[in-house]
Amino acid sequence: MILDKRRAHLLSVLLQSSKPIHAKQLTENLGISKRTIYYDLDQINDWLASQSFDAIQNIHGQGFWLPESLKQQINLQEYNLTDEYVYQFSESERILLLIVRLLTEDTMLTMNSFIASIQMSRGTIVKDLKKVKEQLKAYELLLDYSRSKGYRVVGQEEDKRKLLSNAFSTIMLDSEWKTIREKIYTMLGPKEFLKNGYVPDKEKIIQFINQAENGLFLMLTDEMIEMLAIELLIIIKRVGSGQFVTIDQEEKNVLKETEHHKAANLIMKRLSEHFHVMIPPDEICFLTMNLLGLKVHRDDFSYYSKREKSGLRKVAQRMIADFQTYACVIFDDRGGLENNLIAHIKPTYYRLKYNVKTSGNLVSSIKENYSEIYHFTKRVVVHLEYYVGKSIPDEETAYIALHFGGWLKKENKQVDLKYKALIVCENGIGTSNMLKTQLEGLIAGLDVVAIQSMREFNLNRVNADVIFSTNYIKENEIPVIHVPAILSNTDKEQILQTVNDLFQSDYQEYDEAEHIIRVIENYATIHDRQNLIDAISKMNIEQRHQIKELKKPMLKELLTESTIQLEDHVSNWEEAIKVAAKPLVTQLSITQEYVQAMIDNVKELGPYVVIAPNIALPHARPEAGVQRLGMSLLRLKESVNFSDEEKHRAQLIIVLAAIDNQTHLKALSQLTEMLSDEENVQRLIDSANTDEVLDLINNY
Repeated sequence: MILDKRRAHLLSVLLQSSKPIHAKQLTENLGISKRTIYYDLDQINDWLASQSFDAIQNIHGQGFWLPESLKQQINLQEYNLTDEYVYQFSESERILLLIVRLLTEDTMLTMNSFIASIQMSRGTIVKDLKKVKEQLKAYELLLDYSRSKGYRVVGQEEDKRKLLSNAFSTIMLDSEWKTIREKIYTMLGPKEFLKNGYVPDKEKIIQFINQAENGLFLMLTDEMIEMLAIELLIIIKRVGSGQFVTIDQEEKNVLKETEHHKAANLIMKRLSEHFHVMIPPDEICFLTMNLLGLKVHRDDFSYYSKREKSGLRKVAQRMIADFQTYACVIFDDRGGLENNLIAHIKPTYYRLKYNVKTSGNLVSSIKENYSEIYHFTKRVVVHLEYYVGKSIPDEETAYIALHFGGWLKKENKQVDLKYKALIVCENGIGTSNMLKTQLEGLIAGLDVVAIQSMREFNLNRVNADVIFSTNYIKENEIPVIHVPAILSNTDKEQILQTVNDLFQSDYQEYDEAEHIIRVIENYATIHDRQNLIDAISKMNIEQRHQIKELKKPMLKELLTESTIQLEDHVSNWEEAIKVAAKPLVTQLSITQEYVQAMIDNVKELGPYVVIAPNIALPHARPEAGVQRLGMSLLRLKESVNFSDEEKHRAQLIIVLAAIDNQTHLKALSQLTEMLSDEENVQRLIDSANTDEVLDLINNY
């Protein structure tokens, strides 16, 4: 029996862990279902038995565990791995496979052909086909059936391609669907060409894509290369059977002006020569649409058109400005974030324009672990919506949130850089940078010297002490730690523990314990010196493994009876800021210098603090005089003017004293959620006493 790569990845996670791992944690880390985890563990145990090893232990209440004796015996690098394995498809996987077969086969398909390819009973296939019909309807397609000939899909070629594209986006870009990718390749080409997971046609197509990349002066992500290769296999198959798309002439004229059309033309020329098939101009434009929407690992702005440069830069600048205003943060390297964001929203713009779907496999994880950043991103993407003329889906918003999150750095402490790290990530720019920020913020002394795609890693090895990879990789000389793209607290604890095991020797803990003992001996009598040293050493190790989670207070913890004031009026906006800030000065949360800094900001930058009708949010940089995190609220019966314009009047003045770019985000996101409802704003303005204000705040 040969162990496949996915299960080798799962086994490597267990090998690295110093304690049992629960099934739920494995599903979150690996992005696959609980059902698949248990199925894979059974297969791994069969493989272990074939190698005369003991099975993985399932410890009740704790999770799956490999004993130390077994870990020492297993070295995955010594075994040949394969992508092939026997797998029973779930319902959602079967439905996607049926859709792909129906839309890529030249002839009508019989029930027996479905049974043979999916390995399920007739009754199961019949139920699945009913659900396939429902999905087809959403794309204005029909499932036609003839008793003598079988099944086929009827409808416009553009609608068929759109459904295929979205189906493949799900399959190719979501890690949970990796199990059926090779099955797809067998559907797109003769089975005799598929040997040991190697698809000659696909590999040739990837060569053509790489040539086009060089012409575009960008680098696509690994997942985008895979996605594009399979889309091209589909185009060749559809064109070869006489199925063509038709693109509007005006749209074709626009597409032909882009650099991506030249790249599409090059790819299609190579495909035409390789497959001996004539490819119409509309198909080249169709490919151009897809190329424009692909995520990139690296981009070169010098090859953007003037329209793209000016339009997208304005969108990025407005989004960043609003994010800073709404989240009350300052991006020190604003130019870097701007370029980073442009490189992402360019393909986002074209995906939305041409209805090209992207994967949503990280959305729930981003919303859960970075809910505040997602909240503020949701508010600022209106600028991109206006530019595109379409609403932004959650999955696109989530990936934009990664870019903001990756540039929200904590107040940096001066630490000696101890370890050089390499990140190998198959995702895009935002995901990679977010992972870099998470790891450098987590591990003191970690210096991420490079971020590489899988292709770059295989071509050019970077000197590093440790590699963090989102995918399984083989590396004999440098330790590899497999990580998800978005780290939960559980992930962080495991990573800390693994890094500590790699680089922190027991002797260091022992020396520290000895030092503590010598201090204790000056003031107390020690009865059992050795056991006390061992206990202190153990305690030090455990503390190194624990996450010191950044505490983010809730709104109700900051806006309390002592920080809320209800007044009738003040003389002007300067007095409004001074009065609103008074509770924070009294509590020693801020200094008088901070109050003056807020006033100076308005004088210098204008009435930017008025973030919505009747609401002002004055603040300044933490170094201007913040002693600790704080927030205060002043309600005025008579509005105060921050400028001569009507829109710059405010009755609610909320002073924020932030200590960094992150700690205040939870409370601020709750505040903005509350104030986004006009009824809530009016309730605050009409409040007769502090208790009424607190009742409303306690709902958030």
